[in-house]
Amino acid sequence: MKILITGANGFVGCRVARFLGMSHQVVALSSKELDITDIDSVFSVVMEHLPKAIIHLAALSDPAYCQQHPEDSKIVNVEGTMNVARAAAAVGAKMIFASSDQVYGGLQSEEAHIETDVQEPAGVYGQHKLAAETAMLALLPNAVALRLTWMYDIPASPLRQNESILLRLINAAKEQRPLHLSTQETRGVTHVWEVVRRIEGTIGLPGGVYNFGTTNEVSTFDTYRAAAQFLMTTGFIEMNPHELVQATDSPQRNLSFSLAKLERFGLTFPNSISGLRTALLHSV
Repeated sequence: MKILITGANGFVGCRVARFLGMSHQVVALSSKELDITDIDSVFSVVMEHLPKAIIHLAALSDPAYCQQHPEDSKIVNVEGTMNVARAAAAVGAKMIFASSDQVYGGLQSEEAHIETDVQEPAGVYGQHKLAAETAMLALLPNAVALRLTWMYDIPASPLRQNESILLRLINAAKEQRPLHLSTQETRGVTHVWEVVRRIEGTIGLPGGVYNFGTTNEVSTFDTYRAAAQFLMTTGFIEMNPHELVQATDSPQRNLSFSLAKLERFGLTFPNSISGLRTALLHSV
């Protein structure tokens, strides 16, 4: 299958391109090679390659930057996504779009979110991801939007890293600087390769929105504390997890979600703590 990947120089994109390239004809385009905000360029590239599927990963993915630069976020994350969607519609390609759990950021429920919850994203990034989902699916009902969690890779990975839970802990431990984490927030954190290995299976999903990543039932504080313990056990840090990860109160925020819809199609993920344990224990 010929698969076109946008944002192939990014944290997720470089791994997806490498993995799918082992079994498919992959056209991997970095953000420099394809400016998704230029509709003529998008159409030209898609018409040249005529892919069967487009995995759209190009984005402004830093929520803080998007909050400070909402117009940039709209141009890239909404209008750029729609440029790709229009090109996919023109050639009949299945489109897979990387959305975000941030669409749940404004909800007060303590329950794990399902895709049909009425979203009220609190931040610009989540608002624009939701807007892109809605507009894309209106144009392409068979497209798939994947609501992804915050992701990480093992610290020793030679591929591009992001500012992950593990690197935050490692850097803080080196500086002997405690991290203060919320006991009132719940969110999943996913090993990026868990996403990469499953993304091919999303091409066959019926069109719609899917939660796509690890579940989590414990607080961000508990998640960081567990990750710090695994890092110490595997030799990545020496600082005591109880000193490194300290609790703080903050407004309640729940980004955790249910995988019930995804699991009906045979795709599932471990919970966040199990995923962290497995990723780190297999890295030594």
